[in-house]
Amino acid sequence: MSQVPSLEDFERHLQQPWQLCWDEGEGEGEGEGVTITLVETYEGVAMTARYHCYSAIFAQPEGVQLPQHNYRLRSPEGSEWEAMLTPIGPDEEGDRHLLQALFHVKRPKSAEAPL
Repeated sequence: MSQVPSLEDFERHLQQPWQLCWDEGEGEGEGEGVTITLVETYEGVAMTARYHCYSAIFAQPEGVQLPQHNYRLRSPEGSEWEAMLTPIGPDEEGDRHLLQALFHVKRPKSAEAPL
């Protein structure tokens, strides 16, 4: 599996629970974690045609408000990646806080759009 999840990896699991984990400290096992829900994905504007930009937005459980951090993100099917997630405010109802992962990755040579 790639070190970076693809937009398709996210789109396959919209509105499903994901695990967000962080280490308490070195050598202390799995560390802590929480279940979050993938609520939105979208394609962004890349800096050039050689890159692909996309985003995934997750809702945290009510009462949870995590900081920007590099987390371990585990999909519903068990694939796992390291990703930085950044708080972007509450959802439309104001009940749950959102975290965003933004990716700006180089396209494979065969998938590059003409310049």
